Amino acid sequence: MFFREKMVFEHFEKIEGKHWSLVQTRPRNEKYAAAHCEMNGIVVYLPLITKLEIHNRSKRILHLPMFPGYVFACPSKDEETDIRRNKSVWNLKVLSEVDEDGLLRDLEIVRQSEILSQKQQLVVNPGLQIGETYLIKTGPFKGQEVILARRKDAVNVVVNLYFLGRNIEFLCGADELTS
Repeated sequence: MFFREKMVFEHFEKIEGKHWSLVQTRPRNEKYAAAHCEMNGIVVYLPLITKLEIHNRSKRILHLPMFPGYVFACPSKDEETDIRRNKSVWNLKVLSEVDEDGLLRDLEIVRQSEILSQKQQLVVNPGLQIGETYLIKTGPFKGQEVILARRKDAVNVVVNLYFLGRNIEFLCGADELTS
């Protein structure tokens, strides 16, 4: 299966008889899930962020999912079953009409961010301040307070978790932290 990264959306809108939904994928299976939808004629949007990676003097341009673990699809009722049967998919969340309207507005912003990432590097959650305390939103340390130690790159940060008079330092996504 191969996902065409060229599917371009100029404008997001409701489609008669279908609803925009959030498809939660297994880890690192976003492109497989999107390809499956695309091959079955389901409207799908996988926003990708462009990242330049330099390793051993060679440059490589990567197109990584902007929202790891998620794809946006617009299936009909019949197509929902097909999505749920896909091995790359964990869950399909069909949105209410109000949530769908909000999603469509947000997808317009996501699309513009995707285009901008092709021209310049985007920084995830740039308001994070070193030394400030934040809560972790996901993962095994969900709900725990951590202190931001430093930024590793545009999307990852290093945080300290204190417990029993000790601390551990670990890497997490900047989007996993909240005030």
